[in-house]
Amino acid sequence: MKKLPALATLAVSILLLSGCAQASTIAACGQVAAQAAQVAGVIDSVSSPTPEAAQAALDEVRSVAENIRGVDGPEEFVTLRDAWTTSIDAFVTEGEKAITGDVAGLDAASTNMRTATDEMVAYCTP
Repeated sequence: MKKLPALATLAVSILLLSGCAQASTIAACGQVAAQAAQVAGVIDSVSSPTPEAAQAALDEVRSVAENIRGVDGPEEFVTLRDAWTTSIDAFVTEGEKAITGDVAGLDAASTNMRTATDEMVAYCTP
């Protein structure tokens, strides 16, 4: 997962260098590249030994989801963005349950969020 920020940056750079005709795609992808790295980094933080650190990580990813919701782009981008933010919301909900001891849904929510993050990064990679 530590390679995700570099991959996201590379993806945006490739789009910019390719002379892609869809300026809105380039702009949208550029805005979410750093967010993807931030989301990926939070997954492991939820299993932090302290509830305060875990909650701080969840608050961070919740903030990222709000930022992502404000990024507009082509229809396909918006569809992926909405799926991604939905998966982030579900992860936050399950993460908060995990803090109180109910870890039943955390693995599935983590997997869904990773998948949605990967799909967004793949979309932004030509």
